Amino acid sequence: MSKKGDHKLLRRLLALTKRRLPFAARVERYRRQRQWLIDLEHLLDPEREPPKSSASVRQAVADYLSDLITRSTHDAEDQQVAEHIYQSFRSFGWGLFTCYDVPGLPRTNNELERFIRQIRMGHRRVTGRKNVHDFIIRYGAYAALVDPSESLDQLLERLAEVDQNAFLKERNRLRLTLLDEAKAHRFRYHQPDYLAELEARWEAAVAQAKSQVV
Repeated sequence: MSKKGDHKLLRRLLALTKRRLPFAARVERYRRQRQWLIDLEHLLDPEREPPKSSASVRQAVADYLSDLITRSTHDAEDQQVAEHIYQSFRSFGWGLFTCYDVPGLPRTNNELERFIRQIRMGHRRVTGRKNVHDFIIRYGAYAALVDPSESLDQLLERLAEVDQNAFLKERNRLRLTLLDEAKAHRFRYHQPDYLAELEARWEAAVAQAKSQVV
């Protein structure tokens, strides 16, 4: 018979508590570090009032990270994690805040992947082809302008709002993009012919330069 105040479940609970106590400080540290990421997520939330611009969000994040570095100096592990977060934001900061100034631009990787998936599904419905990778690679950012659900009249109405000079400029950019893609394709699949043509063009350019000097 067990003693008064003694119970099998109580003994197990006490044993588990003793095992947990050495990790209490570590658990508290991980909770504190997790809160840093939660705070940053709140700062980056585009739906939080008031409406944000890329400049205001960038400044708010910079201020938070600067304060985080300052108040984490008392703990070596906290400081290491804080510096890693700081360096990560500095590495990706060039494109992290653009979404606040461009309506409809995906903010996270998940949103971006979902958007690309929608483009692929729409192109599959139009062409009937299962693999649309080449279409995405070839047209790049211009693939985002294709709306499979758009009627011809809607397309013409949208194109009527485009400035002629802007259209010609973008068409030239697309032409150069397709030219680069064609060069990369030839170099990958027809490398000997591509290099031979390149050498011939180089020799012709050198011969022309020499003739002009003489």
